[in-house]
Parts: sequence; structure tokens; C-alpha cells
Amino acid sequence: MNGNQDNEQPSLENWEKVIRINLTSGFVVAKAALPHLMQTQGSIVTVASIAGIRSGPTLSAYCASKAGVIALTQSIAVDYAEQKVRANAVCPGWVKTEMANEEMASLAKDTGETLEQAYKRVTKLIPARRPSNPEEIANAIAWLISPEASFITGAVVPVDGGSLTVDVGMTAFM
Repeated sequence: MNGNQDNEQPSLENWEKVIRINLTSGFVVAKAALPHLMQTQGSIVTVASIAGIRSGPTLSAYCASKAGVIALTQSIAVDYAEQKVRANAVCPGWVKTEMANEEMASLAKDTGETLEQAYKRVTKLIPARRPSNPEEIANAIAWLISPEASFITGAVVPVDGGSLTVDVGMTAFM
């Protein structure tokens, strides 16, 4: 949820809504879960976004909220590591979800393309050349909460098909 309209900055109401949905809700859940996680030496994996690391047009509220999720996660990692609570963030790129489909439908309408053509347009410069599916994000989360990731805390894991590795200044050569 980006909360921005027509290349304008979001209204204060939309800004606060996006922050509440994407960041404050994670804080509330973590606060409630931490006593149990300290007893069980549990793990938190938050879902941020590559938009929390890089920005795009008209996404100020969304990007700020997802950057906040990353900072919250890393703060939990620092504050609770001695209690053997781990906290990590996954940062998906484009994932075929209902929300992404709405974004693609809007792009498709603007460009006269189909939904699949819109997905191809937004992923053409991503090394994997496709969006992920929800299962791929879930697999990364499952690994981060597993014993195999027992010494990983405070990590920010892009699950983005390589999009964060691309130097935008070199995309003319792709």
C-alpha cells in the first residue's frame, strides 16, 4: 500500500494509514510476541520490501514504512540477541499477489497491455526476469526461522530475483 496519488506526496491521513498498516502493526505484534519468544528462544521474521532499501516514484509512505520495518527488525535483533531471540527481515521484490496484480492492472490499463505483459515490463531489468510467487518468499522465511539459520540475526534478506544487484546506470546494456 503506497498511499500516494498521481505523482503527489501522500496526504497526512494516507501517510499515517500506511505507517500504521506496514510499521505500527509489526511493532504491536512483536511487542506481544517477545515475552513468549524470550521463553522459547524463538525467531521473528518480518516482511519488509526492497522498497525499504531503494525508492521508486510516488512511494514515499510505502518506502518509509518498509525502511521502518527493517530498522525495527534490526533493533529487535540487537536488543534481544542475548535472550536468544533472533529477528530478521525478508525484502521481496515483485511477488504475484493480489496487491501486485492491482498495480499491474493499473499499469496495463495505462499502457494498453495485458496483466502478464505488465509483469514482463516491470521485471525486464531484473536478472531473474520474472516476479516471484508467494511460496518463494515463504521458503526464505521458513529457512530463517529454522535451526539451519540459528546464528543469523539482524539480517536483511532480499528475495527479489536479483533486482537489488542491478546498477541502474548500466541497464542500457541489459
